[in-house]
Amino acid sequence: MMLKIPRKLRRKCRKIFSRNFTEMQQFSQYAADVSDFSSQYGSETSISYTASNLAGKCNIYPAYGDFTQACVFRTYGPWWKYAPSGKRKFKRTPPGFVSQDFIELEFEYAVHPTKIEIWETYNPGTIVRILACDSSGTDVDRGMTRWKVLWEGGPEKSPPESRIFSPPLRHVPFCTRVLRLEFCHDLCEYYTELDAVCLHGEDSQGNYILSGLEGVIPRSRIDDISNMEEKLDQLSLREQENTPVGDDAISIEELPEEVIQLILSYLDIPSLCMASVTSKFFYKHCYDSLQYKELDLLPHWTEVNNFALDSLLSRCHYLQHLNISWCGGNQNCISPTTFSRFLKECGRDLQTLYMSSCKFVNGEVIIAVAENCPKLKELDVGSCQSLDGQSISHLSKIQTLERINLYRLPVDKDSLIKVLRVCSNLKHLNLGATRIQESRIDTVMKVIGSSCRNLISLDLWRCRLTDEGLGAITENCPHIEELDLGWCSNLRSTTGCFLKLVKNCPNIKKLYLTANRTICKGDLEAIAKYSRKLEQLDILGTSYVQADDVHSVLTSCPKLIFLDVSFCGNVNEETIEIWRTEFPRCSIKKSFQD
Repeated sequence: MMLKIPRKLRRKCRKIFSRNFTEMQQFSQYAADVSDFSSQYGSETSISYTASNLAGKCNIYPAYGDFTQACVFRTYGPWWKYAPSGKRKFKRTPPGFVSQDFIELEFEYAVHPTKIEIWETYNPGTIVRILACDSSGTDVDRGMTRWKVLWEGGPEKSPPESRIFSPPLRHVPFCTRVLRLEFCHDLCEYYTELDAVCLHGEDSQGNYILSGLEGVIPRSRIDDISNMEEKLDQLSLREQENTPVGDDAISIEELPEEVIQLILSYLDIPSLCMASVTSKFFYKHCYDSLQYKELDLLPHWTEVNNFALDSLLSRCHYLQHLNISWCGGNQNCISPTTFSRFLKECGRDLQTLYMSSCKFVNGEVIIAVAENCPKLKELDVGSCQSLDGQSISHLSKIQTLERINLYRLPVDKDSLIKVLRVCSNLKHLNLGATRIQESRIDTVMKVIGSSCRNLISLDLWRCRLTDEGLGAITENCPHIEELDLGWCSNLRSTTGCFLKLVKNCPNIKKLYLTANRTICKGDLEAIAKYSRKLEQLDILGTSYVQADDVHSVLTSCPKLIFLDVSFCGNVNEETIEIWRTEFPRCSIKKSFQD
């Protein structure tokens, strides 16, 4: 019997298969806008070294070197991990997840991606993941967004030359106008710089042929799960591989609960959730709140939404450490109300809360943190651009804080002072690129000096403090081990502020004086004399020092492992090569342009 095809369907099929593949519209487009990013080297009010430089056509390639027109991130290499401010490493982080920075790009037209080109013009090899956002299947109202990985790999050491990075892409069953690049800087010898990104693909007409089905990878099929529990019951522990199973075999259910919990602790969160549906036995143990004392959601940011948080509520009653950084994104996948409800239920024992680059973090969330997390010690809200400057005043209810990261926030001076005055145990404070008014930053420094005497690390990157503010820190915080004064242009060596710094802070291990044009011979002599524990020193852009002055620091600081003398006019490349041979333990940096 022949099946009769309806006339309308026959006409539609004829339309689909009569089209010539070569007739499909091909688009090549550069990024139109940078919608989100985790960090940048440049300031919020500048166009030099900023993330926004990645939008538009390339204007550096094929040149290689350090150019202000490039997109540059804040960090590079492994040295930041070694610094006193290095963060704790979360358990259950998938070993394959190495992303440290990201940038999100928007394009004018939604296309089915067939090729991506990324112009890397300095220290290439840091891109580890490229993702696409579904432009048609995203349901913002319900907090559902579909992201798919187009390509992923590890960081690599690449030759020192410009390149156009164009990895093979996985097919995805949708069109996109939003891409996300993720980076790992561990192998990078210096700042990586990007020039442009170009997206190639077919327009919506191409969907007649490229339906997306070619990119759908069927999930592994389980033919028979009816006897899963029976098979699990047969699992046994044996002393040797060739020991026969006898009457003394131990069923997994007979193991002590502590052993079962230990075994399950090696699973990451998605694996733990999947194991919970295999049997009642595993459901019981996988839902045990003791398995959720530490939760690292950053590697799974594409899957974390309102529904996921609500599903975790019943399991996180003993939660102590939470990393939800990067989650939510521009697609409003997490609402402030949902996360506030999560903290109300699960925040009473919370000690660590990392929420960097989360768009859902606003005043409502900060109030929830202040009211529901009385034991909180570490808080990271860096690059949370929905957060206003006054909201942080609510954190004054928490007197246990030891780490606060406010990177890139428009911080209100009075609100910050209110918090600092109750944080006598504060050890790590990041005010890098905070938009505190220049006339008020010294007042903040005086409060830090009087209230936070146990401070170990202080990041003042691009803050406009003066020698008076710096003096308040160095005279009252003797335990300081890390101080970032990069691009603090109001500090002048002629006031003696740097000499006082190294005299009063003998434990300093990391000192960044980046782009301070006034650093002189006397400052380096003082560093060589008083900073014997120094491990990292950045004097980029210092024009007054001589090679002999720098050499005295290398000789007198035996623990020095990092030294940046880029754009120091009196230190040439030939001298640096000699130093690299003489001091092999120290990684000496000198940037350049072709």
